[in-house]
Amino acid sequence: MEIFIIGGIVVAIMVYVSTRIKRSAAAAFSPELIEKEDFTVEKPEGFLFPLREPPDFPFEAYSKFYGERSTRNIWRARARLRIHEGLVLDDLAAEAESGETFTSKELTDPTPSRREMNSRSERTEDEIGYAVYRRVIECADRGKTYEFRATMLENHEEEYSARASEMLASLRLR
Repeated sequence: MEIFIIGGIVVAIMVYVSTRIKRSAAAAFSPELIEKEDFTVEKPEGFLFPLREPPDFPFEAYSKFYGERSTRNIWRARARLRIHEGLVLDDLAAEAESGETFTSKELTDPTPSRREMNSRSERTEDEIGYAVYRRVIECADRGKTYEFRATMLENHEEEYSARASEMLASLRLR
């Protein structure tokens, strides 16, 4: 009889811990504001912001799910922010144009010390198609260029394009 009581207690503890883990995992994919020293980004629902020390990128997020079959090891969508020293918007645009087909590209000068480029392009790598959304901000006053890129598997673009666009637009420099 004692073994049944102990077994019941162990099962109850396992159910409780499992439920807590599932809630924590679900919360990680909910929307949140990521605040860093020199920028903020609003991460949309369905993306995870990994906590790594040291981080690979100033900001990165990726989708909850991977692709299917031949893309089963590739996230359906991911976003990465890179900060380049110097004013390199033109260099980044030229580099992207050499390997991608642009479907839209918009250059703007919102302030005298700032230039921006928003674009959508397509590229193929290892016979896998990707849609690439970019927001590049060149800040003359800081001497830096912020390249925020969202890459989606081509067959999942419709599912993630709105959230990726919102995330790119949410980038605010402090």
